[in-house]
Amino acid sequence: MSPRISAESRDKYLKDRRDQIIDSAIEIFVNKGLDLATVDEIAQAAGISKGTIYLYFKSKDEIFDTILAERSSIPQLIDWIGSTKTSMESSEFSLQSVLENMGMKFLHTMENYYPLFRLVLADSHRYPVQAEHVYNNLILKGNKVLAEFLATQVEAGRIKPLDSPLITARCLIGMFVVFVLSQEMLGGKKFTPIKHREWVRQAVKIFLEGVQINK
Repeated sequence: MSPRISAESRDKYLKDRRDQIIDSAIEIFVNKGLDLATVDEIAQAAGISKGTIYLYFKSKDEIFDTILAERSSIPQLIDWIGSTKTSMESSEFSLQSVLENMGMKFLHTMENYYPLFRLVLADSHRYPVQAEHVYNNLILKGNKVLAEFLATQVEAGRIKPLDSPLITARCLIGMFVVFVLSQEMLGGKKFTPIKHREWVRQAVKIFLEGVQINK
């Protein structure tokens, strides 16, 4: 085996082991909460020694921070909104279709994020530093990117001047978050089943009736 292949195999082994630790930590955190979860339990779930975990992460909190940074999928959504802001300038798609696509991407992204979202909500009062990290690096950043997008739509004459693009952006995202909270977190889908597309279409319609210029 050549040194290059050996190095590649080693890198893959280290990455796979790191992913194994993260996957196991998510399982333990979701089932027990960040406060009660222990490194010993994460190691047991991963099938490795406690000492091995410390080769990759300094603490339980660092594992949690890594999960937020790498597994939430929200950063990818933020990047998509940013790219949409540029492409919209020469796009033939309507503002409604662009926002509906954004809403669908948000809900599909959140599907993989439900357990972590629930965890963050449950433990935010115990771990204010992590809660601030979620707000500043995920929620606020996403809101700012969407606010910038809305500002470009004002400049292009597609929507009315906004007193606060940031608050307007938060209102739109809030309508999607309500779906997650009511339908998924609180089990509303058992009593009032609503398709993602149906909710998104209605939310965007309501939003646009408030900001679009009447022609």
